[in-house]
Amino acid sequence: MEWAALKSRQGRAAYDAETRDLYVKFAGSAPVRHANIPPHVYQNLLETNDPHFYYTYYIAPSRVSSARRQPASIVSHGLKLVLLLAACSLLMATDLDRDHGRIFEESELRSK
Repeated sequence: MEWAALKSRQGRAAYDAETRDLYVKFAGSAPVRHANIPPHVYQNLLETNDPHFYYTYYIAPSRVSSARRQPASIVSHGLKLVLLLAACSLLMATDLDRDHGRIFEESELRSK
């Protein structure tokens, strides 16, 4: 699999015909893998005068998410869930105890 320069000269692309994976790299960004891309889409990307436009509208929706980002994402979502549950528990506990642990005298209880 070899990288080919795109016509804009600000990007490169590589295509694996066996797996139909397309790798695209634009200046200032990491290479991105796209799965199950037909060969003619890769050819069109190489031949178009505006590869960034073609990529954005025809190829970008098939992006394969990076596996290394998923564990961090799961941890992040888990931490947000724990914080949300803690906040809800705190709100419920303070809402149930409206008198904040105050001790009542017997005469106060009878008047209410």
